[in-house]
Parts: sequence; C-alpha cells; structure tokens
Amino acid sequence: MNSIIFKKSVLLYSMMALVLLVSSCTSDQEEYTGAGNVVPTSPQITITPEVSNLSLVEDDSSYSYTVALSTVQLVDVVVKISQVDGDATMGEDFTIDNSLVISAGSTSATGTITILSDELAEETETVTIQVGDNTTANASITPETMTFTILNLSEGDLVIDLDWMQSSSVTDNFGNEADPLDVADLRLLITNVPYTQILDSADGGEFENYVLTADKPDGEYYVVADFYSATDIETNIDLNVTFNQLGKINDQTYNFTDALNTGLTCSSVYFIMAKIIKVGSDYTISYAGQKNAIDLADYVGTWTGTDMWGPTEVTTTLDADGVLWITGVGVTFMETAWEEVIADQVSLPMEIDLGTGAFTIDEAYYMTTTYNGAVQDVYNLSGTGVIDICGSNTMDLEYDFVQGGTSYNAWLNQYGYFFVESNVLQ
Repeated sequence: MNSIIFKKSVLLYSMMALVLLVSSCTSDQEEYTGAGNVVPTSPQITITPEVSNLSLVEDDSSYSYTVALSTVQLVDVVVKISQVDGDATMGEDFTIDNSLVISAGSTSATGTITILSDELAEETETVTIQVGDNTTANASITPETMTFTILNLSEGDLVIDLDWMQSSSVTDNFGNEADPLDVADLRLLITNVPYTQILDSADGGEFENYVLTADKPDGEYYVVADFYSATDIETNIDLNVTFNQLGKINDQTYNFTDALNTGLTCSSVYFIMAKIIKVGSDYTISYAGQKNAIDLADYVGTWTGTDMWGPTEVTTTLDADGVLWITGVGVTFMETAWEEVIADQVSLPMEIDLGTGAFTIDEAYYMTTTYNGAVQDVYNLSGTGVIDICGSNTMDLEYDFVQGGTSYNAWLNQYGYFFVESNVLQ
C-alpha cells in the first residue's frame, strides 16, 4: 500500500510542475518574446519633425524628430534615416544616425540631427534629411523630410528669412489644401528708405533667404515683399519675416496678416515689413507693416470712355489734404437720355484704399437739373469702383442717382437697362 501511495505523490508533483511550466510560458509571452497567442500587427507610423524648413548658422544646434507607432509591437521596428538632397557633408556639416529603433514593447522613439560648427570659409550649403523609407518592415509609414540651409556667417552678418501662407483655404482639384509655394512666389527685396530703389533681392524657388553682410554700407534699409508670380485664384497672403545675427539676434520675427493679395501682382504692389538701421555690425530692426501707397497725383485729370448712353467724361482733382474728388459722372445720361439741363453740379470725394485702388463715393448731393427752364430734379450720387494701380490707367466705376429717395438703378433695371456700368479710361 505504501508503494501505491508513493507513486500517486510522484504523479501529483509531476502534474504541479507541468502547471508551473505552462504558467511560466504564459508569463514569457507577455514580455514580447514572440511566444504565445499575441499576434503581431502592421501599425501606422507617424513622424513628427521639430522643423520642416530652416535657415541657420553652423552653431552645433540639434533638432529632434519623434517616430510613433499606433500600437505596440512584439519585435523591434527599424526606421531608416538618410540624406536625400543637398550639398552639405555628413560628419563635417551635420550628423545623424543611420536608423532609429522603436524597441519591442515601446510605442515611440526620438532621433536627433545636429548641425556642426566649423571655421571653414564655405558657401551656403543645404541638406534634406528623410526619416523613413520603404524598407521599414511590420509597419505602414509615410516618410517626412527636414531641410536645412546652413549659412556660413560672420558675427556682422544679418540673416533674413521670409515665408508665407494663404490667409484662407485654397484647394487643388482634388480638394487638398494647396502648398503656399504653389499659391504664390514672392521676392524678398532690400530697398532704400523711403522705397524708391531696389538695392538687392532674393528670389529663389522656395521661401526666401537673404544675408545682409557686414561689408554692406551703413545706413537705413527696408525689407520688402512683392510678387514674382501667383495663382489665378484670388486670395490674401500672410507674411512672416525672421531675423538672426550670430550671438546677438535670435529669431526676431514679425507676422503680417492679409499683407498682399494674389489679385494684384504688379511691381507697384508691395509690402514693407521692417526697417533696418545698420551701424557697423550692429543692427536695429523695427516693425514697419506698410502696404504700398499709391500716389493719387498720378490719377488726377480727365477720364473718358463709354457707358450705355454713349461717350462719357469725368474729371478728378486732388485737394491739399490728399483727397481725390470726382465730377462729371452721369452728365451724358442726364443730358442725352433724360434731356435735362444741369443747373448745378458739385464734386464728390472718393474714399480710396491706397493699397488696392478700390474706392467708394458715399451718397451725397450731386446736381440739380432743369427741364424747359424750370427746376426739375435734385439728385444725390453714390458709387463704387477701382482704379487699376497696375499700369493700365483704367477706372471701373459703378454709380447710381437717387432722386426723392428713389434709386434710378433699381428703376431702370426693371426695364432691362444696366445704367450702373461705366468704364472710363484716362
């Protein structure tokens, strides 16, 4: 009987050991060894770069990027890092790791790019780093790039960077938000003060960068943006300008909302962003924020054209306060269509946007007419329009007479007349 009891005990202990072994295996599989019933997935990888496009001096600056998995994995996920463009030299101008590893059981990892300093007299160099490529296994990835413009500067050089963005949404044919560089190509200008002459400029295919070098003459400079080209879609453009000087000025930035409009791209349309006073290697930078101001004296004189009633002529004058006044509007209409004689007529002021040439004429008393020698009617006039400030010397004017509270536009349009359209040419 004792032998039988002894054998049962051995069997019991053996079964307990088997249970412990199975328990141990179950514990191992939760440590992401690949054993057990946890199945690997193909997660989404997202890459968040610290910068996308940056101009900088060689100053041992480091910039990071984060690679994140949508779900944890049982094995390491390797993301390749490589230089895909530019003439900067790996190991001399910058350093990166060849790859980044997201360890099994982790959901993210952070890498670093370092721009090295040196004392070599080099030209401006660029480098574009790509994080991720099609060699990444066990995950879906969309590569991201970071581009650096590496400037070789002395302490007396001032670096100026210009970038821009459409103020409101502009989409392509597929409904995707358009790239700012496809919406507009701007120039960065260095001009005298006040702006009468372009002293230097930057006009590349990307956002603009300019270096005001220490050997430039001392004096006052304006930093100006204007158009090289733009999309046919009319939209406002926001501007951002940044200044850096080695050891003295660090990312001094000014932002300008609705600074330019793609509907006005001629050279007479520009935006003054900042004023620079240079004394040796010292720079004093101040905010300007000024749109181009048209000279109203250029638009004084007689304008002739044709409206629905035949040839028409208006006259503009400029007073001592800089206000443009207009008279002669609708005379052809009164004398030809209405067969009334103008007994009294005054000039009315035009409220003009000096940046765009758009104007309004607020409703006010304008003329008194007679018919068969008797006082006939008293008329008010109102109008809107735009003076083309891009060189064609045209003024598009829509106007309306109001007599006794009645709009003649509304009355005439009932019968198919479109009396509001007057297109006059200087």
